[in-house]
Amino acid sequence: MKALISVLPLVFVAATSFAKTTPETSELVTQNTQSVLWMQNAGEYRALCYQAYNTAQMAFDAAKATQKGKLAVMVDLDETMLDNSPYAAWQIQHQQPFASSSWDNWVNAVQTPALHGAVAFAKYVTDNGGTMFYVSNRSDRTFAATKANLIKDGFPNVSDFTLRLKKDTSDKAPRMQSIEADGYKVVLFLGDNLNDFPELNTYHKLNADRNAAVDAHQQQFGRHFILLPNPSYGDWEPGLGKGYYQLSEQQKAQLRNDSLKPWNGQ
Repeated sequence: MKALISVLPLVFVAATSFAKTTPETSELVTQNTQSVLWMQNAGEYRALCYQAYNTAQMAFDAAKATQKGKLAVMVDLDETMLDNSPYAAWQIQHQQPFASSSWDNWVNAVQTPALHGAVAFAKYVTDNGGTMFYVSNRSDRTFAATKANLIKDGFPNVSDFTLRLKKDTSDKAPRMQSIEADGYKVVLFLGDNLNDFPELNTYHKLNADRNAAVDAHQQQFGRHFILLPNPSYGDWEPGLGKGYYQLSEQQKAQLRNDSLKPWNGQ
């Protein structure tokens, strides 16, 4: 394992290829600068992470006091437990859009740090009789590197059983059901994306429906659903319009601008 960790960081530098970018692509990438700066530098972002984990700990304690059986906490990884802002910063500095090749190079480098407070929360759950399930939409082809990264960061109970990555669908509902089928009761969800909470049924829906789902479950946030802040990316973006990923870069930029709700200046 040590050999894997020491060698893989070189792969990201050596194997990452640079795609030719258009001015429209560069504009979309550059728009993320303020979000990434905030996530990497603002004490407010760090405070929100601590706040989320503190709330999650209290929610787990409340569930443990009232529910019996094998209690599970289902957590997303990226921007929920792990900090991928270095990859986003690399994209900005090199004007590179997201690409599965560069993303896989980043994941395989085994350099992703834990968010502040994430490991302590995972250990608290484990030490108090709960089981952490790490359910991520990282591709299953990066399973070995992701597992190594979590162990390197100090997360507890990381195994082939508790780590469940994407195999055939990014919809997490089947993986939640598989955890339940294994005899566990999922009492708490942590994520940075509404799709990390399968019970909300927001998968591939537009923002009007996503917001309606939030309103309908407002009492469960902070109790059953714990949301981490992520202004950098998420399913809210394709939620701006139908067929978002089929749009040209120029059309995406226009849709982003059209989706703003501005003051009329008077």
